[in-house]
Amino acid sequence: MSSEIAHAAFYLALMLGAIYGSRLVEKKWPIADVPTSEFQDDWLAVIANLGLSISLGPLAAIVAGKIASITGVGWIHLPTEGYWWYASLAFVVVALDLYKYTFHRLQHAIPFLWSMHSFHHSANAVTFITGARHYWLERVLADAFLPIMAILFRIPPDMAIATGFIFFLPDACAHLNVRIPLGRYVTWINNPQWHRIHHSVQFEHRDKNFAAFLPFWDILFGTACVPKPDEYPTTGLVPAERVDIINSVIWPFRHLRHRVSKKESA
Repeated sequence: MSSEIAHAAFYLALMLGAIYGSRLVEKKWPIADVPTSEFQDDWLAVIANLGLSISLGPLAAIVAGKIASITGVGWIHLPTEGYWWYASLAFVVVALDLYKYTFHRLQHAIPFLWSMHSFHHSANAVTFITGARHYWLERVLADAFLPIMAILFRIPPDMAIATGFIFFLPDACAHLNVRIPLGRYVTWINNPQWHRIHHSVQFEHRDKNFAAFLPFWDILFGTACVPKPDEYPTTGLVPAERVDIINSVIWPFRHLRHRVSKKESA
């Protein structure tokens, strides 16, 4: 138990350090000025997301366990002896990245999934915190009904932890409000400029740059839009929407609420 507490404390300190460090660099080299109100909205949305998704986590685990008991888990046993561990790690990273890319495209293509994922895109100002600003039910449903990686691969705990660290920089940090000019290397790894195109309000950027780690998938499947050297477009939905704590909870049903309130006032 003491080791679990130590690990939890380590990850909490790491997360707080990343948040504090991101605020420093975002203030020093910002892509765009972010009003305090927008930053506060992001935090409220993140708190609602984490609180509700974590509380429903056990239920999602039960459903995923039932699915896994039917399908079986670890269909592919990866070798982990010696240098094979690194080869298996690379394989898991590529497979997970392809899964993330595919699921992300489905979130934009299927209306039911977009009704939830649009909450993430409602951020009018993209910052490091925006990376955790998702609709709470998204993660619950994905964890419950799509335990695909667990079904396909038997991944050792140390490899799972390493995979999380590898994805942290290109995936979570892709939302940084920081100018990081990569020049011709912008297509090598996901980064704030590449991912900002994905959040752009401009029509020509719609459904582009889905990659979580490797822009290679966007290039391969025709969803790449290579940003110009100094291209950092405005972000958000069209029309823009302001998100309060209530909308953080009921986002897919917000318009239904507005229609009901209009009928009552008529």
